[in-house]
Amino acid sequence: MKPSSPFISKSKYLNGLQCHKLLWFYYNAKDQIPAFDMQTQAIFDQGHLVGKLAKKLYPGGIEVAGGERDFGKILELSKEAQSHRKPLFEAAFKSANAYARVDILNPAGKNDWEIVEVKSSTEVKDVNLHDLALQRYAYEGAGLSITKCFILHINNEYVRKGDVEPKKLFAKTDVTNEVSDLLRSVPSNLRTMIDVIRQRGYPDIEIGPHCSDPYGCPLQELCWKFLPEHNPLTLYYFKKEKAFELIHDGHLDIRKLPASVSLSDKQEIQVKALQNGKVHIDKEGTRDFLERLDYPLYYLDFETFGTAIPLYDHVRPYEQIPFQFSLHIVDPAGKKPRHESFLADGTKDPRHEILKRLKKLLGNKGSIVAYNAPFEKDKLKKASDVFTEFSTWYQSIETRFVDLLAPFKSFYYYHPDQCGSASIKAILPALTGKSYEGLEIAEGGAASLEYLRVTFGDVDDKERQKVRRQIEQYCALDTEGMIMIVEELGKLTR
Repeated sequence: MKPSSPFISKSKYLNGLQCHKLLWFYYNAKDQIPAFDMQTQAIFDQGHLVGKLAKKLYPGGIEVAGGERDFGKILELSKEAQSHRKPLFEAAFKSANAYARVDILNPAGKNDWEIVEVKSSTEVKDVNLHDLALQRYAYEGAGLSITKCFILHINNEYVRKGDVEPKKLFAKTDVTNEVSDLLRSVPSNLRTMIDVIRQRGYPDIEIGPHCSDPYGCPLQELCWKFLPEHNPLTLYYFKKEKAFELIHDGHLDIRKLPASVSLSDKQEIQVKALQNGKVHIDKEGTRDFLERLDYPLYYLDFETFGTAIPLYDHVRPYEQIPFQFSLHIVDPAGKKPRHESFLADGTKDPRHEILKRLKKLLGNKGSIVAYNAPFEKDKLKKASDVFTEFSTWYQSIETRFVDLLAPFKSFYYYHPDQCGSASIKAILPALTGKSYEGLEIAEGGAASLEYLRVTFGDVDDKERQKVRRQIEQYCALDTEGMIMIVEELGKLTR
């Protein structure tokens, strides 16, 4: 039975602003919405940690509901807590169809309150303002006097030194005026959303930029299933707005685009490769690239993590910290590649050990090959800036780096199966037939999250060792795959 008078929380309000179809599903067919994936859940978990730390800025605050789940009881406890005139955490209020729980409700003056919304992002976003507008509407409708609205977000200039300092980690931005401007549209937005929720069927919404803005939509697989594999959204560096226009006009297959569509040289290569069913190869450009490689070759790949709350000294929020490397060494004599690897064990900052080991392993000559080499270079540079005894060494190896992404980014090689991507995940199977399929961990983001889980989480040793083996297998394939790619390019140019 559909709700006759549904409550719209702040998260559902934002869903409704993003897409009415998504809103309808949450109220009428929630069982058809896929569960959150690992990365989305990790974002939520990180938000909880940030929220917990933010409360330390408001000593003496009251955790209003604790583990209470009953809707009516939470409202009752929140109303009762108002009289204490202390900061309130997770207090809930409703007005008409709007319902919201506040991160921090801070008393101001004799009878007024300030809303403090805690965010794990490093800046104020438009979606945060809409979030606060719904909250303010609910709280003022419940009889509270709201004088100020703030976003308490991460200060990305903060560098940890010793214990985390909440006063320095957070930046507080006054958004009262912006929220006031949006407040006027909340009642009409709510009325529209309630009408949508009460519809017998979901509204027909065309796909568009809103499918990933401000958040990735869990219904994307359902809504996009009509698209063929090679649709305009797969065109290399093609503007998304233009791609959606083509789709809405019925041009779903890039092999059949009208002549009026202007394509870049690289996009032309992509389309022609599909139309002909043949690989594009610029032998001269590929050969020039390969001739830049000086033996011995050192194929290097890092796995990294970045957290809102820095885990180590001399680290900024979200700074990417390498915790693992895989290194395959190939000499010119045709010997079997030698594999060296490192995966940090324990909670100590791994960067010093990584620098120490690589200094021994990378020798004094030979190309250091990485896929998207600026990433690896940046991690080494930042680590050596902290552990300055390695600064001179890093400067000595910096010019030895060669970026294996370069020939694919330049479209010296393009395979129809790449679907417009030059990532190693697309190149490796297209060029060599080898893929990441079958690995328990087959993606860098998953490797990072799993490392954090088994290193800093409460897991038994058997689980920890199993996951560590999976992470090592994944990272090793990255560097082994680079060897295979270079070998295949060499065959194509001979």
